[in-house]
Amino acid sequence: MKHKPQTLTLSLTLCVVAVSAVVAAVSTFGPSVFAQNEDPPRKSAPAQTKSDLSAADVFSKVSEKLNTVESLSCEIYQTVLLSGQRFHAAGRYVHATGNRMRLEYRIVPVRALKASDTHNLALDGQPEETPADSVTGSLQQICDGSVLWSLWVNGDQQELTRRNIREIVEAVAELPNYSAAQSLQALGVGGLQTLVAQMQAGMEFGTVMEQRSGDKRYLVLSGRWSAQARKDYFGLPDDPAAMLPEYIPDYVRIYFDADVLLPRRIEYLKKHPNPEQKQIRPAVVLDFRRIEINGAISEDTFQFKHPEGDPIKEEDLTAKVIESIKQIAANNAPAASEATEPTTEQKDDAPGKSE
Repeated sequence: MKHKPQTLTLSLTLCVVAVSAVVAAVSTFGPSVFAQNEDPPRKSAPAQTKSDLSAADVFSKVSEKLNTVESLSCEIYQTVLLSGQRFHAAGRYVHATGNRMRLEYRIVPVRALKASDTHNLALDGQPEETPADSVTGSLQQICDGSVLWSLWVNGDQQELTRRNIREIVEAVAELPNYSAAQSLQALGVGGLQTLVAQMQAGMEFGTVMEQRSGDKRYLVLSGRWSAQARKDYFGLPDDPAAMLPEYIPDYVRIYFDADVLLPRRIEYLKKHPNPEQKQIRPAVVLDFRRIEINGAISEDTFQFKHPEGDPIKEEDLTAKVIESIKQIAANNAPAASEATEPTTEQKDDAPGKSE
């Protein structure tokens, strides 16, 4: 089974990344996948202790750390777990000041879950290798600060698009309900700082927990969508108790490395469709590994090179993006444009320890 790698882009927010991946998997396996419990057996929940820090404290420290970063690179792994099947992508992400970024993903075919997946997905485990001959698709997103290029390959299909960042920012600069920062966020060129900020704005987090795994100590934040996020991202009612559609995760759990104050893992969790079943399990796992801060990065990293062979038809999406942003801004009432403040109170139905 082949999938369009665009569903795995590191853009807008990590929640959109996860949701789009779940949508792709649900469309493949059918509407009842979350009702089935065919994932490999999980180990008992690791011990956690309550931290003295609040969620706001953690986000403040992480943002402060990211504000000092000139460049950041890491390996990224995304895994979707549904109905006994695994959908996986692996790659590398590089970001530098001036809205420069490079994302490369390798997509592997869907396969059945194996017992070894439990170990590979552990915080102290090692991700499975993705041999070149097993890759059926790929994605490149490269921005030099002026133009964002996206190239996806799915078997013998290829698609190449471009978005002029500067034109978009200039075109929306005067909109009353939109900012240049928001346009960069929507395009996915704001780096981890943007992603963390949007997670904070889009979720309501409870008590911060501390957990050890191997020689690492993590700050663990668990939360659910805010009322504003439910409305803006998914068009859902404000009622937090309302059942979410099968393809939308109910909760998020973030593991921050307590020493380097950067995200190590983000899990999107789905609760059992039967309210009497107090079961929560990962639907999407997004890992950041081997993070390097302020390392030497060649300028060639952010230069897009057209692939060799027959020319690929190029589509310029700049005008469409500008029109879409203008439409969003026009629909944003003043009350809806206000950021939702995260809460540090423990939510009764938010997940705590790992399942």
